[in-house]
Amino acid sequence: MGSRFLALSRWVLIVALLLVGLSGETCNAKDDSTKCTSSCGNIHNISYPFRLQHDPTHCGDLLFTLSCENNSTLLVDLPPSGKYYVQAINYDNQTIRVVDPGIQKNNCSSMPQNFPTFLRDPYSAHNMSGYLLSTPVFYIKCSNPVNSSLYVDTAPCLNINASSLVQQKTYSYVKVGVMEVGDLNEGCSAEWVALALLNYSKGYNTSYESIHSALTYGFGLLVLRPDEIAPICQGQWSSNLKCFPHTIPGT
Repeated sequence: MGSRFLALSRWVLIVALLLVGLSGETCNAKDDSTKCTSSCGNIHNISYPFRLQHDPTHCGDLLFTLSCENNSTLLVDLPPSGKYYVQAINYDNQTIRVVDPGIQKNNCSSMPQNFPTFLRDPYSAHNMSGYLLSTPVFYIKCSNPVNSSLYVDTAPCLNINASSLVQQKTYSYVKVGVMEVGDLNEGCSAEWVALALLNYSKGYNTSYESIHSALTYGFGLLVLRPDEIAPICQGQWSSNLKCFPHTIPGT
């Protein structure tokens, strides 16, 4: 009887040690998610919460997955807008700087191809106070020439010519800064918008070449930390990053 009890005690001890070991491995894997580092092209020290697409599964957070093309170009997918080139990651102020893939350096006729609409966490074009991190650049088409300090002529970079004798010639401009009531002249329409890191004051004078250069530098996005992202409550109401049912059982 005593030998059986001793053998059973040994098995209990072995199982207990195995469970402790497994829990230790789980904790270590969780801790390692903040210690993994990767690189892609000129972007080094890609670390938590970011991860690359082919990193080990315990690295980073899946919501912050980036892709590396040809080991030289880092991309982030921002639906529904599209993919952008990542130029820099700032872990201190929780921002990344990205560039539209349609913009080409030393080619001022290149235009952005993505409409900057960011509806999905963890990325936002606004800071925590609700202000835009970057300056909007509106592409405007007018049926007649416009003489306004708000409008910057895109010629000779962008020339919009009539494709037929019947079609009326149009004129291309950009307006830097938020579009306010009365900023859009008669016969003009806003065709597209981009974002850029520009020091802007209303009525300032500059060239489209300098604006395009700012577009090639990119724009900033706020990156929410995993603990700052609101949960998807699916039919429930949310408060302070938590989900609550609309009705309480038993009431």
